[in-house]
Amino acid sequence: MTAKLHCLGASREVGRSAFLLQTDSRVLLDYGVKIFDEAGKPTYPADISNVKLDAAMISHAHLDHSGYVPNLYRFSKIPWYGTPPTYDIADILWKDTMKIQQHDLPWTNAHYKKAMKYWHPIMYKHKTSVRETTFEFTDAGHIIGAAMIHASYNNKKILYTGDFKLEHSRLHEGAKIPKEKVDALIIETTYADRDHPDRKTLEKKFVDEIKETLNEGGTVLCPAFAVGRSQELIRIIRAHDKDVPIYLDGMSKAVSSIYLKYKKYLYDYENFNRDLDSITFVDNLQDRKNATRGPNVIISTAGMMEGGPALNYIKYLNRESKVLFTGYCVEGTNGWRLQNKGQLRVDKNILEVELPVEYMDFSAHAGRTDLHKLVKSTNPEKVVCVHGDSAQAENFALELKEMGYDAVAPKFEDKLTLF
Repeated sequence: MTAKLHCLGASREVGRSAFLLQTDSRVLLDYGVKIFDEAGKPTYPADISNVKLDAAMISHAHLDHSGYVPNLYRFSKIPWYGTPPTYDIADILWKDTMKIQQHDLPWTNAHYKKAMKYWHPIMYKHKTSVRETTFEFTDAGHIIGAAMIHASYNNKKILYTGDFKLEHSRLHEGAKIPKEKVDALIIETTYADRDHPDRKTLEKKFVDEIKETLNEGGTVLCPAFAVGRSQELIRIIRAHDKDVPIYLDGMSKAVSSIYLKYKKYLYDYENFNRDLDSITFVDNLQDRKNATRGPNVIISTAGMMEGGPALNYIKYLNRESKVLFTGYCVEGTNGWRLQNKGQLRVDKNILEVELPVEYMDFSAHAGRTDLHKLVKSTNPEKVVCVHGDSAQAENFALELKEMGYDAVAPKFEDKLTLF
């Protein structure tokens, strides 16, 4: 019997990861949204409301992988599986989505409530079956609770990587490469064109930039993703400096509290717990005023500066201050505009920003070398290159073909036979 894959999103694009795996069952592998398209609006996976589904497996809570799950419950009552941290963090992110988009969302609060009801927990290295297809989650090393999804059917093995990282970070051990061969590999290609900088060297540069700015009387603003990056930056700073004042603002506060619930999902829980006790959670206007009086470090959402407290802090930083980005900003977002044009769009007005701005690549994704390492180690018969822009995915697939692999970079809505 065959296994087929319907590519509902994240095909020659980053965002809206969604794949329908058909064996003897029909199971979604992720169901996310693309938060910003070229027009700055969200886009969604291909419509499958007429498909009879059996289950959904969600690799992690980031919205580009989980953000469309509530929409399932407009037309379905299937179980969705995810780790406990994925469930808790998705809850925060979905509520925030409803708050921001309100009536523009295709799903409602009622669908969100159904989604929360139909969650089924799955732990790392535990198996669950949907008909005759068996699924197992293993640590992806990306964010807390993130998983690679292993599927077994008819004595064949499929690995869907989701987002993964092999290198250790301050909060997570790297993903473990499967020791056994897989028949089909569905692999992210976000950074297929390059490797990330050496982490130790990058950490030192980051901390040196902070010390230099603070010594000159400035404040360092770090616009950061609420899930994963904010917590990692706290650990990095505290690993090098126990005393520098750190203020944490935005959704990162609630997410950090969830991190504390899951000791077994963190690499260094004790130090993370201690680090959180040493910083200031911004709870009111006075806290924000104190943060900008500096010299301090402010870690605040949103990572791409599309709203959130980070956007407001800019107005109150003195001339000695600096903005340090540590995550990718989609073209056209405020984060991208600030890095490339020295401007922000605030309430439909353009604000010129004269502060120095720098980007440091603290990515939680695998780089080029580790992507190749995973392919070689699993030695698949079929490789499906996803979650990369058109150039990344196509070029990586071409490289793999030249190495003798049957590799493809599918287009949106393509239907593939895996075996």
